[in-house]
Amino acid sequence: MDQKPPPKDAGVDTAVEAPHPESKGVGRRALLRGGAAAAPVLLALHSGPVAATGKMSCTVASSFVSLATFGSRNPGATTLQCSSKNAGHWHQASKNLAHRAALERPRWATRKLVNYLGASCSPHAQLGGNPNTYEVWQVMGLGDAPAEKGELGVLHHILGLALSIDSGGGTVNTGGVMNTPYLAGIWKTYRVNRRYVLPSSGINWSEDELIMWLKMLQYPMPLPSV
Repeated sequence: MDQKPPPKDAGVDTAVEAPHPESKGVGRRALLRGGAAAAPVLLALHSGPVAATGKMSCTVASSFVSLATFGSRNPGATTLQCSSKNAGHWHQASKNLAHRAALERPRWATRKLVNYLGASCSPHAQLGGNPNTYEVWQVMGLGDAPAEKGELGVLHHILGLALSIDSGGGTVNTGGVMNTPYLAGIWKTYRVNRRYVLPSSGINWSEDELIMWLKMLQYPMPLPSV
């Protein structure tokens, strides 16, 4: 059964966060010192991506405070990555389904995007028709690799993380919950604003900043020094 659309406040971190700086840089250092300190960001509690149980050992931003505080509490952490799979994995898996019969495609792939993330995407020239009918594999498999820019870039990386969370058994409970409804809330907010805006935390991220954050959660990008 498809998931119900997330509640209206899904993806909204109501904790008081540090204000978002004026810097517009999208580099790892700028993101960590600025937006990531205020975002509902996942942070690995160890140097590896996933615990032996398959559960993701992560925490949300309200339990993060700052990179310096995080580093002092988690001296072994070297990355924000908290999933063993990533958007690239799901992109290739989706492309591999293109020539398979509908009944042979796995359940994760045939779910309607709008039912999975709670909001549709814009019509895509390659898919045409009504975006509300798009299945996850159709959207995730667009292009030669996960998109790096624009709406499709945001969608590929949000969807990739959501699929990884689902395949890994969910997330944790150390300061907050990161799950598919949470990511669906971020996607819906982006669709309305064409940015990731979270007034309660002072977040006002561009597409590039949002994509950078999502990539850091899925790929082994080293933490910068502070």
